[in-house]
Amino acid sequence: MKTLKMTTLAATLVAMGTVSGAALAAPKKVIDDNMTRRPAGSTSGSGDTVEANCPADPTGNAWQGATATLEVKQKGGRSQVEIEVDGAAPNTLFTVWVRIKGKNGLNPLGSPLTGGGATPLAPGSALDDLNAISPWVDPAGAPASANSFMTDNDGDAEFMVDLDFPLVRGAYPFQMTATSRPGHEDHPNVPTAIADPREPGQEGTPFLIRVVSHCTDGASHGLSPATREAWFQFP
Repeated sequence: MKTLKMTTLAATLVAMGTVSGAALAAPKKVIDDNMTRRPAGSTSGSGDTVEANCPADPTGNAWQGATATLEVKQKGGRSQVEIEVDGAAPNTLFTVWVRIKGKNGLNPLGSPLTGGGATPLAPGSALDDLNAISPWVDPAGAPASANSFMTDNDGDAEFMVDLDFPLVRGAYPFQMTATSRPGHEDHPNVPTAIADPREPGQEGTPFLIRVVSHCTDGASHGLSPATREAWFQFP
């Protein structure tokens, strides 16, 4: 009877709003930090730079003063990611990427879909749509994607995404349907560990998350970063 009374009391408190179900289920903040601004003259994997490709900075500093912050919350095998950008090139398309290829034998072949070192920071359930605008399907790309955002006239933006996997100490699900895998028909939907330079054995991994711009064509190219300019990364 005592246990029943305590259970009834707890239920009553929840009903009255004294104990919030949402609060009990609140995700844990695992990252809350500034992102590193890459030098404006540094080359991306495609060999391009902010200085060469992006709109001219009125200050003449190639947008080197731009800043970005990163917040990541996790709970129950899911993540919420928020990136806030201030003072970058205005009216510019950016995409966000998470590292797959690590050190010491971690995913040495990179993404199982592309062989690249990173994959779009988007839910695994979005990979079919991302594949549809990749260069091997549609060379023109698209003006937006699950891992993209646009800056406003002041070069500011906020990117938010809900992920169906844990970003920190987690694995990317690579959930694609059999019909959307040209050249990868036999690829299983097997989670692939995410590479994080903060983890033991992964020191020297280039980044966990990187933000790049697409100043040459203003298009996202799905699973491929294509021509891009490096702006921010974490850590």
